[in-house]
Amino acid sequence: MSEQKNRPASEPNRVEDDVTIYEEAVSIDRSRQKSRKVFVFYIIGLFCVALALILLSYVMQAHANQKLETLGAQLTEQTDAAAGAKARADQLQATIDALQEQTDELNGTVEQQQQSIDALNSLWQLERAWQQSDEEAAAAIIAQMDAAYTRAVLVDASQEPLSGEAAAEYAAICADLGV
Repeated sequence: MSEQKNRPASEPNRVEDDVTIYEEAVSIDRSRQKSRKVFVFYIIGLFCVALALILLSYVMQAHANQKLETLGAQLTEQTDAAAGAKARADQLQATIDALQEQTDELNGTVEQQQQSIDALNSLWQLERAWQQSDEEAAAAIIAQMDAAYTRAVLVDASQEPLSGEAAAEYAAICADLGV
């Protein structure tokens, strides 16, 4: 009997123990559920942060691409403008070179014309001295003209500075004076 008495007394303790164990199990289960909820919210939060970072990265990349395209277009425009300016500079340089050649030709022509003028002026003085029978002055002018140009050039009607009738007249005066 003593066993029976001990049993009922231990049974309430046992029930209390069972209730305590049950409450602890429920409490552990609740804390597990709470920690699962916290874990799920934590994972969702991390996912949202990662998604926000990806979205931010995409927006920044799109902005960088747009900026790069704009800079590329500006570079192309500037390259085209520089090429146009270079072509224009080359064209102007070619024009300057052509004008320089023309200037050189004109300077040569002016020099040739000046020689012709000087030779004709000397021929005019020679004719005046010859007409006035001043043989000494005429011989000095002929010597001066021969020294400046050579007689072969002066009497040749096809060469400058005296051409045509002027060369023939010079040759006639030289022959008349015997020089």
